Amino acid sequence: MTATNLALQPRAVDAKQVAAATVDQRDAHDRWPQLAPHFDTMPQQYEAAKLGMWLFLATEVLLFGGLFCAYAVFRGNHPEVFAWVGERGFLDVKWGAANTVVLIVSSVFMATAVTFVQRNRRWPVIIALAATFLCGVIFMAVKSVEYEHKFHENLVWGTKFYELPPGFDLATGSGAAGTLAPGDLAKGTRIWNTTCRSCHGVAGEGVAGQGRDIRSSEFIQSRDDLEPVAYIKVGRTVGDPLNTTGMAMPPKGGNPLLTEQDLVHVIAYVRNFQAPLPQFTTDNAVKDDTAAQERVAPIDVAADDVVRPSTPAAIETASEPVQEEFWIPASSIPLARSAPAGMNLAVLAAHEGAPQSPRFSAEGPVHQSVDPDRPANAHLFFTFYFVMTGLHGLHVLVGLGVIAWLMVRSIWGHFGRTYFAPVDLGGLYWHVVDLIWIFLFPLFYLIR
Repeated sequence: MTATNLALQPRAVDAKQVAAATVDQRDAHDRWPQLAPHFDTMPQQYEAAKLGMWLFLATEVLLFGGLFCAYAVFRGNHPEVFAWVGERGFLDVKWGAANTVVLIVSSVFMATAVTFVQRNRRWPVIIALAATFLCGVIFMAVKSVEYEHKFHENLVWGTKFYELPPGFDLATGSGAAGTLAPGDLAKGTRIWNTTCRSCHGVAGEGVAGQGRDIRSSEFIQSRDDLEPVAYIKVGRTVGDPLNTTGMAMPPKGGNPLLTEQDLVHVIAYVRNFQAPLPQFTTDNAVKDDTAAQERVAPIDVAADDVVRPSTPAAIETASEPVQEEFWIPASSIPLARSAPAGMNLAVLAAHEGAPQSPRFSAEGPVHQSVDPDRPANAHLFFTFYFVMTGLHGLHVLVGLGVIAWLMVRSIWGHFGRTYFAPVDLGGLYWHVVDLIWIFLFPLFYLIR
């Protein structure tokens, strides 16, 4: 046998490789199109996919579990906030209950879709998925109605919670267009001493490096109260082109809890010392000047812990005129908007010497920003509400996208008795999303 003939004969190892390749080609031809290359059988692929979904859902449980723990700590430390929110009825139990029923019904339709796909019934699967999708849309529509109301009434996180919504009438407690009350000099004095004095001085003379002298401000003298209020609300940064002093003006003077009505009171105080200070002489000519008497009359605005405003200096017997002497307040740190529950009413009554405004007016409840019974840090309730319900809403939107994708593939006939894993796993995700809402509903809407 020549060398050429020997080279043409197949070796034993080559024959084995050819046989193995033939078997692989036959297996590839017989494999299900949905079976991934790294799985041997459809049941193996299904079990692996389901295990992966359970691991993913475990991370979701950890995420919401942390939020539930934070909720429990906050509720344990501030039970008065939940009692106040429940009494005021900020969350509508009817809307929450309706959404709960909608999600439970959607879970029933989702489970029905899984059953139908396992029985190879194509159109019932499509109908069940469409019904699930519709329930999810209804849930989000109801949630948008609730959110719209919260944003309109400033029932939100942060300092905006303490602001009146546009056009809110304090007299009636309604959203009808109303006007702010005239500025109160006593209240303006107290706010000035605790918020504005550290930058603008005791009588608006200014503090070097902090704030300018505003005693002769043309901007304040030539405009009504609303324009200065609008300016104080926004403030002015150092980089603002209109800033001519090189000093920043923080919004609301650095006290974000001040309301528009508070700023009107401040403007009343500013206008009080913008006129030239009264002169006192031995002739007592000022006795006939009623306006001057009003400007220098002492104002008792608070108890001992709140600094009293200025009082006139003793009138000397000499003919040389003297100006009004100002008492320097002990501190200019902004005061809290409300005291702890159980103390607020007593403190306000003692300091202001006036009966408290009613919790409910003739038209309905007063706004939370002026509610005398509002506990401290009440806005934190709505921080938890929006974080937890908003995160759940994002999961609902993701679920709607998954259900829409399953509907399209079902119409194309991709699922059946032998391949239904995507429908089953999509349903598992949807059930967990529904279960989370089952916990959120009583925690926010029912437990007081």
